[in-house]
Amino acid sequence: MRIPLNVEELEIVGYADVLDETMLPSVVPPVFRIKAKPQRAFLPPYSLNAGFLCNATEVPVSELEELRDSREITLFDPAFPARRDFELWIDQSFQLHYQPLDEADRNLSRIATEEIMHAEDAFREGDLRQAERCSGVAISADDGRVEPLAIKAAICRIQSDRSGEHLMAKLAAPVLEERLFNLLVDHYCASRQQPTPAVPDSSPRRPMSNVACIRECVAA
Repeated sequence: MRIPLNVEELEIVGYADVLDETMLPSVVPPVFRIKAKPQRAFLPPYSLNAGFLCNATEVPVSELEELRDSREITLFDPAFPARRDFELWIDQSFQLHYQPLDEADRNLSRIATEEIMHAEDAFREGDLRQAERCSGVAISADDGRVEPLAIKAAICRIQSDRSGEHLMAKLAAPVLEERLFNLLVDHYCASRQQPTPAVPDSSPRRPMSNVACIRECVAA
């Protein structure tokens, strides 16, 4: 069994993922190395428990650049100290954040709430592409929220994608039972603006209304 390592004795040299803009924001697993022995690096899978890194995969630090070049990890320059009960995450602008867990949760929750509002507005206005994009961002920020899944399901319903709608209900099932989820999808579908029909001009027609003006012009 691997000996647990005190997080305060480690530093972070990168994270074990390579992200594109469709995956942001995202919580990412750090790549660690020992401050006093920087030739020893540690990769996921691992667990963090009571300020200790447990059951990590150790690799020589010389392998990190190879893993970066094969697009398995992302490296930082410079490294920075690891902290107990901190979360590493990347925002929509690819900016790095390393914050206490509760602060990171608040920031990600705020992003999810904002993006859900943007998605709802876009959906109501008929901009399904924007609604889809904002829903995806909200899910990345907080995968426990059911609203973005319901918006995606409503988009699937409009596009007659029954399998996609069913998948969204399945993803929401741990949080919301299917009956209630379908009611939420119904709500979003009902909120969508319908094209306003053209209203014919109902003002009374007066075919002789310009005759006096024409006569005056002719007389002049």
